[in-house]
Amino acid sequence: MPSCEKRIYSNDYYSALLDFWPLDEEINLISPDFCYMKISDILGVLVIDKKILTSLSFTDYTYRFLPKLYAPMQNISFPLLKSGILQVQQPPLRLTGQNVIIGIADSGIDYTMPAFRREDGSSRILAIWDQTIPYGTASGIPGESADEDDGSRMRRWNDDSIKKRGTLDVPFGTVYTQEEINEALRNENPFLKVPSRDETGHGSAMAGAAGGRVGDEVYGGAINAEYVIVKCKQADEDLLQFYYIAEGAQAYSETDIMLAYRFIDSYCEPFRRPLVYCLGMGSSMGPHDGTSLFSEFLNNIALERSRAVVVCGGNEGNQAGHFSGSGDRDVELRAGEGVNGFTLEIWGSVPEIFSIVLVSPGGENTAVLSSIVSGSKRISFIFEQTVVFAEAELAEQSSGRTLMVLRFEKPTPGIWRIKMRNAGAFHMWLPVKEFLGGEVFFLQPDPEVTLTEPAYAQEVITTSAYADVTGAFWGESGRGFAVDGQIKPDLAAPGVDIPVPGRAPVALPGPEGAESMGNLGSFTVTGSSMSAAITAGAVAQFLEWAIVRENDVFIKGREVKSYLQRGAAKEAGVEYPDRRWGERDIMLSS
Repeated sequence: MPSCEKRIYSNDYYSALLDFWPLDEEINLISPDFCYMKISDILGVLVIDKKILTSLSFTDYTYRFLPKLYAPMQNISFPLLKSGILQVQQPPLRLTGQNVIIGIADSGIDYTMPAFRREDGSSRILAIWDQTIPYGTASGIPGESADEDDGSRMRRWNDDSIKKRGTLDVPFGTVYTQEEINEALRNENPFLKVPSRDETGHGSAMAGAAGGRVGDEVYGGAINAEYVIVKCKQADEDLLQFYYIAEGAQAYSETDIMLAYRFIDSYCEPFRRPLVYCLGMGSSMGPHDGTSLFSEFLNNIALERSRAVVVCGGNEGNQAGHFSGSGDRDVELRAGEGVNGFTLEIWGSVPEIFSIVLVSPGGENTAVLSSIVSGSKRISFIFEQTVVFAEAELAEQSSGRTLMVLRFEKPTPGIWRIKMRNAGAFHMWLPVKEFLGGEVFFLQPDPEVTLTEPAYAQEVITTSAYADVTGAFWGESGRGFAVDGQIKPDLAAPGVDIPVPGRAPVALPGPEGAESMGNLGSFTVTGSSMSAAITAGAVAQFLEWAIVRENDVFIKGREVKSYLQRGAAKEAGVEYPDRRWGERDIMLSS
C-alpha cells in the first residue's frame, strides 16, 4: 500500500473536504484505503482511492465537499505614500511590522531576493513549506526513505496537542527552515540546498508588496516583519478536467490552501507574535454569501486572538461573468471559438424551485430541467457536438439555497440561451477569466456581486482595488455586496501598477538546479491581490502597535478591521457603504 504522501501526489486518488472529525477507531479502520489530514477541529481532507468510488460529480460528493479551485488575482506611483503606510514607518510611531508574522499561501517565494533579507544578509523567512517537493527529496523525485516516517508525520500533523510543529510535521511536501534557507544563501548555488522556486512570481510579488525592502527602496509597510510561506501545489488533474480548466492556467485546490493555513498558524504566538494571513487568490464558485466551508474556516481564524485575515476581492468586475434576475427570464451567454468547456452555476432563492430550458446556438431546445433533479443528467444535441452535464441540489448544504451546476463540454461557438422559469431571485456565475480557454460571457451581465470567494467571509478584511495615481476605482476589481446584503468589500486599497521587487534566474554551468539570480530590478503588478498584500502590510504595522508594544494585546481580526475602517478616508461624492469602495478606502486621513 503506498504511503499517504504518494497517494496525495498520485492521480489514482481523490481528495474531498469533510466538515466532521472521524473518531480514532474510524480512522484506523479505514486507513488501508483512506488518508485523513486535519485542517481544524471540524474540517479535514479525506484522500480516497478512485477504484472504490464513482467518477467525480456534485451528486455523489455534494457541492459543499468537492474542492473548489482558486486562481491568483493579478494582471501581468507611489501607493504606499498615499495610503499613509510610509508615514507610520517614520517617527514617532516607527511601525515596521517588527515581531509580526505574515503568512502567504501562493506560488512560493524567491527567497534569494534582498527584499526578503535583513541588512546582515540573513533571511526574514521563518519557513517555506513547498507542497510540490515530496518529503526526502532534493529535486522533486520521491526518495527511498519517504515512506518510513509517513505515518508518524501524519499523526503529528493531526495532533492538536503539539503547539509548535517540527520541520517534518506536514502530511506531504518538504519544509525548509530559516536555518536551512540561511545556509543556502551562503552557497554560490542556493537552489542546490533549498530547491524551492516561485515559477510564476505571484507569491514573491505579494510578499514584496506586503513588506519588501531593498536598501532605501521600500515596497511594503511591514519591512521588518517575518514570513511563513507555503508554495501550494497545482490542483489534481481530475479536478482540472472536471472543471474544464484552461490548459496552462494556475489553479489551486482549496484543500491545499486550507492545509497551508494550519501550517502557518503553528508559528503564531498569541499575545507575543501576531500573525497576518494574506490570500491573493479567488474563485467565482460558491454561494457568494459567506457560508462556504472556506469562508467559515477563515471566519473562525479571524476570531482568534493575535490573528487577522486579509483576502482580495478578485478581478471579475468587468469580466461579464455574473448575471442576476428574477422571474421568467431568457439569459444569453456567448461562447467563443476554441473553448474546451466551462461550468455555470445557477443559484436560486428560498423557497422557489426553478426550471430551465437550454437553447443551443443552432436552435435546439433541451427538455425541461428542474432544480429538484436528482443525479447527474447528460444532455446531448442532435446537431451539436456539445454535451451538457446538469446536477442540482434543492437545498445546498452551506447556504440552504437551490443550486444547479451546468458543465458544458465542447460548447458550440455562438449564443446559448438559458430560459429560466418559475424562478424567484437568482444569480449565475461563470468561472474566473483565468480558467477559461477563450471568450465566455453574458450578453447582459451584472457587474455587482462579483467579489470572488472567500471574500464574503464576514470576519475577514476584504479589499477591492483602486488606482492611487488617479484615485479612481479599478474597473476590473470585484464589487459587492454579498447575495444576502452583507457589506463587502470592507475597504479599498491601491492595486494598480504596484511596484514590487523582482529578478530573473540566470543559468549556471553544473548540475540541475545550479542557478544564481540576475540583478535586482522592479516591475509593476496590477490586481486585487496587490491590494490585499498592501493591506496585509498595514495590518502587520497595526498589530505591532497593538500586541508587540502591548497597547491592545487581546485584539482579534474583527477589531483590526474596525480600526482600519475608522482610520481610512472616504472618497468624495460616494455614499457609503458602497459596492465598490466598501465602508471606506484605505487612504488615511491626514
